[in-house]
Amino acid sequence: MKENLIRYSLFLVLLLGAGACQPEPSGKNVNTPEKQTQRQEDWLEVRQPNFQLREAPGNEASPIQGLEPGERVLSLGEQSTVTTHLEIGGRLYDEPWLLVQSENGAQGWVYALAFQDSLNTGEGFPTGARLHALFGQALAQRIAIYEEAFEQAHTAEMVAQAMAIGRALRDTLVQVLALRALENDQRESLFWLKEAIPAFVPHLMEDGRTYYLFMDYRPYLSLARTSEGAADDAFLELCLMAYPEDSIEYFYPVWKFESNEKEVHSLLGRGLHFQFLEKLDKLLLYRDLYGEEIGQFREQLLNDIAGAGVTYWESREKALTELKRIQQANFQVIGEDGQQALEARRRQFEDPGKYGIRFNYKSGIYEVE
Repeated sequence: MKENLIRYSLFLVLLLGAGACQPEPSGKNVNTPEKQTQRQEDWLEVRQPNFQLREAPGNEASPIQGLEPGERVLSLGEQSTVTTHLEIGGRLYDEPWLLVQSENGAQGWVYALAFQDSLNTGEGFPTGARLHALFGQALAQRIAIYEEAFEQAHTAEMVAQAMAIGRALRDTLVQVLALRALENDQRESLFWLKEAIPAFVPHLMEDGRTYYLFMDYRPYLSLARTSEGAADDAFLELCLMAYPEDSIEYFYPVWKFESNEKEVHSLLGRGLHFQFLEKLDKLLLYRDLYGEEIGQFREQLLNDIAGAGVTYWESREKALTELKRIQQANFQVIGEDGQQALEARRRQFEDPGKYGIRFNYKSGIYEVE
């Protein structure tokens, strides 16, 4: 099992290294990949009226010729690393420019919106060019590597590796999107990322501009059902238990309750913490593959039970009953330091007023019992 994972990891390292060794483009606004053999999928059909072939990216560049819907152009594999804001019919767009060649041999740049089937869905627009324009060449390559890892995951080890690559990639992409939201005054629709990046769902934050990417466990569950090995099945069972509503990761797992936009409470007292710790303890059998994830779930659970400032949705009696049950179970995953934290919280539960611990938020009273 470990040998397969090591071999697969080495393959990815070599693939990443190969991508990193590619020469940087010489132009300021474009990326120039290696020339490709002409393929049928390299031909793009103009779908929208009133677009022109231009000498350079940008509406200020001189036009070469007009383009009519139904015409075909050959993609030359280059796209601008800058995008242009354009408003059509009251809708804002922020798309790159593609270097193409018309059927009469003229070469130039066309705004990518020209190739969309619908101005509302973006259907028909080259996903690779869109990813490149949004994230840049290096991250677009990382996305391609992740997609390859996802598609080739046919063992439990490979599934675990693909998920790890995906989570690391997600953390980077979210940072890029956050910076983009700060620098961009206009809102943009990025829900197309759901189709572009396997097993991730874009979520628009409350500010209406920033996006977060949540992992969708359902595609990985499909992989696990046909993969060799049981570790991925066990781990995904745990993930689905944490996010049972739609099997999509969220900010708050099942043991938390979000009563409103500003308040989140622990559901200690309903048995959810005990059930999850019980499953997590059994997953220690596969800690060689999921050690980091086990540790993260452990920290989340302990913080939700004994963290500073935690408020409890259920009554003190119910919360205390489940806490004692967890202590008595002596789960290995909790560890000695975790047991000490639970014991300290149990003593605080005996005198909640002294420690400012509040229970029974579901009653609407919000008082210390």
